[in-house]
Amino acid sequence: MRFFTAHLVIAGWLLLAAFVLGHAPGAGALAGLVSVLVATIAFAAISWPPIRFINAPLALFLAGVALFSIDSSAIARMNDAFLSALIFALSVVPGRAWGETRQQGI
Repeated sequence: MRFFTAHLVIAGWLLLAAFVLGHAPGAGALAGLVSVLVATIAFAAISWPPIRFINAPLALFLAGVALFSIDSSAIARMNDAFLSALIFALSVVPGRAWGETRQQGI
């Protein structure tokens, strides 16, 4: 559930920043699209955890948008780069749903 909550907070921040931080029109639309897709994948990962790896290419795409969108403000580009690194890290690092299950009290 932490994975889902963290991704929803990041997706909400990214969606809000797409309108507030001075993105170019195309870059803002792409950032908004990525935020909706990240939230959707996080919701789907509740029932099937391996789908969370789809967020890694989305994070790389967002990093490319941050790198090549020269019409956006510097704050918007740094925000997108930071959020893409955070999304990538959260999608690749295994959570509690992975690995061996430990039995309590043994």
